[in-house]
Order: sequence, then structure tokens, then C-alpha cells
Amino acid sequence: MDKDILKTAAELRHRLHRCAELSGQEKQTKAMLIDFLRTHTSLELHDMGAWFYAIYRAPLNAQTESAPTRRIAFRADFDALPIEDDPALPYASENCGVAHKCGHDGHSAALCALAAEIDRHGCRSDILFLFQHAEETGCGAPVCQKMITDEKPDIIFGWHNMPGFPAGSVAVHDGTAAFASRGLVLSFFGKSSHASQPENGHNPARAISKLIIDIPELTAREDHRGIVMATVVCVRIGEEAFGTNAGFGQLMLTIRAEFESELDALDFEICARVRAYARQDGITNVEVQYRDSFPETRNTPDAVAAVRKARLECGLPEARWDEPFRSSEDFGCYTKLTNGALFYIGCGTRHAKLHTREYDFNDEIIEPAVDMMFRLAQDA
Repeated sequence: MDKDILKTAAELRHRLHRCAELSGQEKQTKAMLIDFLRTHTSLELHDMGAWFYAIYRAPLNAQTESAPTRRIAFRADFDALPIEDDPALPYASENCGVAHKCGHDGHSAALCALAAEIDRHGCRSDILFLFQHAEETGCGAPVCQKMITDEKPDIIFGWHNMPGFPAGSVAVHDGTAAFASRGLVLSFFGKSSHASQPENGHNPARAISKLIIDIPELTAREDHRGIVMATVVCVRIGEEAFGTNAGFGQLMLTIRAEFESELDALDFEICARVRAYARQDGITNVEVQYRDSFPETRNTPDAVAAVRKARLECGLPEARWDEPFRSSEDFGCYTKLTNGALFYIGCGTRHAKLHTREYDFNDEIIEPAVDMMFRLAQDA
């Protein structure tokens, strides 16, 4: 990787870190990325509102005068998290309570560096550079699928930094790379009454308790093809009024599964039991809402093979793990439409964990990330 491009990419990463913005609010971030590409490349830019992409068009074959037959896409996300930053960082976030604690500033800076490398050195395939908003909420990729349907890349790659793996090591998983998940908000509209006469009301506490007790049965490993989980994130029943029998309750769950079909089955069973338990206590109005829905991210065999080949050619160490990451990634929206793979690059065995105040992207892995993507651009 050209050292001048590496330097400007690290500087860009720090500027992105300073202006960290939440999902759906990334106006300054997007403008900064577009400005970098206009300054450092001659790529064709497509501004799609909340997101954008750039295209490198490979020259015609000199001998056959034919257009390139391959189109290869790379994706980076650029939203931040509602987490306070470490004020000791020289490039600490200037937006109170918002910071890049998942490394999306590094992902986008590395993709900008790849764009500069491809623009400078060329490529025999058309290359698409997708800059995506709102990954953290799962809202970005469904919108950005438009690039896949419009531009029709043959294959798409994405990567994520991963604390706990040796810095610069590369990991890729066959099949599921990240779990499907969704948030369930279950609201019970019963009937309040005086606390001395609970029989005159319809309290949702028992229905909510029954469902929570059922979770181990619903997610039993021996009954499923892959890992299935349900995590209680919030329970609300009534209020601090000791003379009142609660009439309203709310249960929030995050459900996740290795296979999307099993997530759908769990979702269906939870909703069926919730309504049945509620009816037993005279509650007929139960509302189900969804938040932060993510598909499974399923890597395709050809893309996995390309990542492993690129790692060997780049001379980078391999990191291995036995099962998919339980966290979710909306990258799976793209592999529903074309071949692709999400891989991981280690940022250090003792590096602070993702989504923590102490975390900061490791600038030292920009170079191996760009090297990996550049090799994939040439060979995939």
C-alpha cells in the first residue's frame, strides 16, 4: 500500500471520529467521505441521499476492445453509537454522547484508501465502493440494496475489525458469518384496578412471567439446527403506585439465531404463547412491534475461497473460531442478492472490546485491510 495514501487514510479516520454521528444522522460524515474521494480520486460518484457509492470503470481490453466482464463491490459502514467517548483521545468525538465505538470510522477510511489505490494503480474489473449509513440499527443495507439491483456486481465483500484476534490476522467463516436477530416489543393492554381488588382487573404480570420462564425451553440447543437465543432486555409492569393493580405491561426481547428460518420460527412461537397467556388472564389486546431487524449474514463458498486466497497472497496470519459470531450485521442483505462474504481483521488480542467506552479503532490495521481488498479487487 502506498504510504502517502495510508497516511491520509489515518488522518481521515481521525476526522471521522471527531464528527461521529448516529444512524440516520450521518450528514457531516457522508460529506467528509465524498470530499475525500473528490480530492484524492477521479472516481464516478453517485449520491443517493443518506448514502452513496463510487465506481471505478476498468479500461477496455486493448486487444479485444471488450468491456470488463467482472464487477466487484466493497462495502463500508459509517454510523456511530450512543456511547460517550474517551476525552483523552486527541481526536475525541465532538458530539456529546456519540462516538465511533464499533470502528466504522476505520472501515470507511480504509475503503477510501482502497479507492485511492485503485484509482492510482488501476484494475481489470469494474469496482464499486459502497458507503452505507445506519448499520447499527439494521436500516441501512435494505435501502442500499438498490446499488446491487442497479449495478449488478458479481460479488461483494465487507469486513469488520475484531478485538481479541491478533492485529492484522484475517478470519472468514463458511456459511453463517453473523446471526440473524430482531428486537421484539410486546405490549400488554390489560385493565387496572384497585390493588385490594385485583380480581376486577387484568394484570399482565403473569403472562409476562410465563413467557420469560419458557425461554430456556424455546431456545433449547437440542431442538434446533443451530444456536437460538432470546435475551430479556427490559420488563415494565405498571408503575410505582401501591394502591393500583397494574393494567399495562411491556416485555422487550432480543431474539437471534444462526439460521434465519429458526429465528422466524422462534418469533412465531413467542407471539403465539404471548397471546395465549394473555387471554388466560382476560387480556385480549397484545401489540407486537419490531426493532433493529437483521438478516443472517451467509457467506457464499466462492467469496470465502477468494478471501482465503487473498489472505495467503498478502502473507497475513489466519485467525480461527469454531462458530459464527452471535452479533448481527446487515451485510446479509447484500448476500441475499449476490455472492459475497463478510470477513474479520483482528485489531489485537488485548484490544478493548467493541461497543465499550474504552474502544478505539486500531489504525495499524488499515494497511492489511486495504491490502486484502486490493488483492480481492484484482483476483476475485
